Amino acid sequence: MVTLKDVGELAGVTATTASAALRGKDYVKPETTQRVRDAARKLGYKINLSGRSLRSGRSDTITFLTSGIEGDYFSQLAMCVAEEVHKRGSHMLIELSRYLTDDNDLSYTFSDGIIAINASRAVDILKRHPAVMLENYDTSLPTDTVNAPSDAGSRAAVQHLITRGCARIGIVGDNRDLNNPNIIPGSRDIRMRAAKETILAAGLPFDERRDFIKSSWSIDGGIEAGRGLAKKGKCKYDGLYCLNDGIALGILRGLAGDGVSVPGDGVSVPGDVRVIGFDGLSQGAYSVPTLTTVATDFKGMADTALTLLMRRIENLDDEFFPQTVNVGYKLIERESTAA
Repeated sequence: MVTLKDVGELAGVTATTASAALRGKDYVKPETTQRVRDAARKLGYKINLSGRSLRSGRSDTITFLTSGIEGDYFSQLAMCVAEEVHKRGSHMLIELSRYLTDDNDLSYTFSDGIIAINASRAVDILKRHPAVMLENYDTSLPTDTVNAPSDAGSRAAVQHLITRGCARIGIVGDNRDLNNPNIIPGSRDIRMRAAKETILAAGLPFDERRDFIKSSWSIDGGIEAGRGLAKKGKCKYDGLYCLNDGIALGILRGLAGDGVSVPGDGVSVPGDVRVIGFDGLSQGAYSVPTLTTVATDFKGMADTALTLLMRRIENLDDEFFPQTVNVGYKLIERESTAA
C-alpha cells in the first residue's frame, strides 16, 4: 500500500509536508504542493479519511445546513461556501433542516462544524457543535453570525431611486408585524424598516398601509404584484424597491405581462417606473430590462463564516464571545433604473 512517506520521498519532502500539501494548507509553497500532488497521482495514493480522523480528532468536513437549495439565492450562497471550504482543504456536506429530528444529527457529529441558514429548528444542534449562523437576528443565541447588509443596502437602494428623481416610492415584499414584541425581525423586516425610514427622511410620502405592496417572497409573487400595479396601464409609483431580486424580476415580468411596459404604451421600466432589487443574483443581468440591484458580498459571507467557524473548531476548549458581522454590498446599476 502506498503511504505518505512514499509520496514525500518521490516529491522530495517529508511525510508531514506531503500531508499538509495534500490538505491544501496555505503555508506550503504552491510549487511544493503541486509536486506532492503529482507524486500522489503518479503513485495512486488515496487519502485515508478514517485513519486521519482518528489521529487528528477531526474529519475536515463542514456541514452546510439550510432549509432548501431551491432558487438562485441559496445555490449561489452554497457555491460560495463550498468554494471557501475547499480552499481551506476541507469538504462540505449539505443537510436540509426540514428533515431534522432530535436523534438524527449523525452528520453533525461527523462534521467538524456547521454553517447554518434558515435553520431555526436546529438551534439545539447548533448549541452542541461549533457553528456559525447566516442571516440570524436572534441575539439570544450564543453563536457567531454573519448577516447580509440588509439595513445599509436598503438605504442605498432607496437613495438611488431618490437620486434618479423618484418622488413616489413603493416597497414590494413580505414581512411580519414589526409591532409585535414576540416576533424576532428577519432580514426582510430590516430591509422594509430601513427603506421606509429613508423615504420619510427624504421628506417623501409613505404610508405603510398603502405604499407597502404585499408580495410573496418569490418571482411568482412579484409577477402577481406587478400585474396589480399595472392595471389599466397606470401606476401611481415612479420608483419601486423590491426586498429581494426574485420579487423584482417578477415585478418586471408582471408589468410587461399585459403589454404595458412598452415605451409609449402606459407603464414602462425605467421610463415611468424605476425598479431596484436586493441580493445581486446573476439572473438580473439577463432580464429585460436588466435589473439594478444591491449585491450582497456572498464570497465575503462565506469567508467570514469559515474564519469564525475555524476559530472555534481549532480552539474547542476556549470560550469566545459571540460575534455578529454584517458583510458589504455593491450597488450594481443596470437598465431598470437608468436615467
